Amino acid sequence: MSLYSLSSRIAKYVTDGAELDHNQTDRVRYGMEIILGVLFKGIALLSAAYLLGILSQVVIALICGSILRLVSGGAHCTSYLRCLSFGLLVYLSAGKISLYLEKVLNHHQLPAIILGCYLLMVLSAHLWAPAEVPYRTISYNEAILFKRLTMAILTLSIVSFLFLANDIRLSYTMAGLSALLAQTFSFTPPGYQVIGGIDTFLAGITTKRGGELK
Repeated sequence: MSLYSLSSRIAKYVTDGAELDHNQTDRVRYGMEIILGVLFKGIALLSAAYLLGILSQVVIALICGSILRLVSGGAHCTSYLRCLSFGLLVYLSAGKISLYLEKVLNHHQLPAIILGCYLLMVLSAHLWAPAEVPYRTISYNEAILFKRLTMAILTLSIVSFLFLANDIRLSYTMAGLSALLAQTFSFTPPGYQVIGGIDTFLAGITTKRGGELK
C-alpha cells in the first residue's frame, strides 16, 4: 500500500467519524500524508542510525539539514519511497563520513575548513536560493526573504560550529557541516541534475521489478 492510499483511508475514516464535509477529505489526506511521511522517515532513519552507531551524528545532521531546507528548498525525488531512500542515504552517509573525518582531522584544522565551506555555501545561496517550489510561484519579495533567511541560517550555523568546535566532538561539527553542504548542493543547478538522475535511475529499477515506488 502506498503512502497516498494509507493517508486517503485514514482521511476518509476521520472525516466520516467527525462528520466533516466530504470536501475536506483531500485536505485531511494531505495533512495525514505529511505527518505519516515524516513519522516513517524519522523512525527508519533513527533506527538505522542507532544500529550503525551514529545516532548522535545523524540527529545533528538531520536538524541542520532540515532547518536549512525549510527556507532554501531544493531538488527532491518524485515519489515518497524514493525520497525516503535518498534521504536515508544522505543522512547516514553524513554520519559515517563525520566519524571518519574525526579520525583524520584535528580541531586546529576546523576553522579553515568551516570558513571555506561557508564561503562556498553563501555564494551558492546568493546565486540560487531559494529553489523553485512545485505548484507555486514565489514572488520577488518572498524570494528575497527566503534568500536572506538561507544566508542567516548558514551564518548562524557556522558561527555556532566555530564557537563550539573545541567543546564538542569533531564528528558532531562535521555531521552538521556535511548536512548543510548536501542541502546547499540540492538547490544548485548541478544538484538538480544529480538528484534528478538518481530519481530516474531508482524509478527505472523499480519499474523493471514490476512496480513503481510511491
